Amino acid sequence: MNKLFSIKNYHFYLQKWKDRSLSHRYKHFYNLPKATYSPWLQDEEFLTAYKISKNHTLVDIYRCYELWNLVKQTNKLQGDVIEVGVYKGGTGSLLAVAAKDATVFLCDTFTGVVKAGPKDNSYVGGEHADTSMDIVLTLFKKLNISNFSILKGIFPEESSSEIENKRFRFCHIDVDVYQSAKDIFDWVWQRMEKGGIVVFDDYGFAACEGVTDLVNNELAPREDLIMLHNLNGHAVLIKIF
Repeated sequence: MNKLFSIKNYHFYLQKWKDRSLSHRYKHFYNLPKATYSPWLQDEEFLTAYKISKNHTLVDIYRCYELWNLVKQTNKLQGDVIEVGVYKGGTGSLLAVAAKDATVFLCDTFTGVVKAGPKDNSYVGGEHADTSMDIVLTLFKKLNISNFSILKGIFPEESSSEIENKRFRFCHIDVDVYQSAKDIFDWVWQRMEKGGIVVFDDYGFAACEGVTDLVNNELAPREDLIMLHNLNGHAVLIKIF
């Protein structure tokens, strides 16, 4: 394999990504944008929270900062914030700090990935089960966060009943697989405020082509939203009516 470059212990190879593309439905290559502006490095409030939360998430700093920034932009809207796929609470804690005047509903089974199916090329179910409600609660206590509510169970089937009548301005979906992501979107979209934002994690990742399928083939063509693809691994959907 041809090494492109190394940063500390991270090594980037050309051939690795060429080979991966041959066995996937979508083309994959390591994207290296030329822009170097890094606003997260001068956002002291973000850095303070991220320093505590970073070991509670698999989401890199680029996506964490995008969530932070986007939820702050929706603070001008009515409605609450919801995250489905909480894992150890890292991204959820950042959302809660950034959305000070909203309740952040944190939804997870805490038993790993559910609803893996034929559209998913990597996940089989049960992955990322190394978490618990206590782990999340410990993190939120460290950050002195109180504007949250944890909903345990498969969402929406088992845990949405107590928020049926809520309205939302921001939703983060981080569940790795097609069917779970679709069911969550179908439930939350009708409850989103105009101008509200849904962010899909896992979009564009080689291991999560079911989520990419959902966004590309079922959601992006809709007339009631604008879809933005961020090269960092997010699909951002903005509700226009």
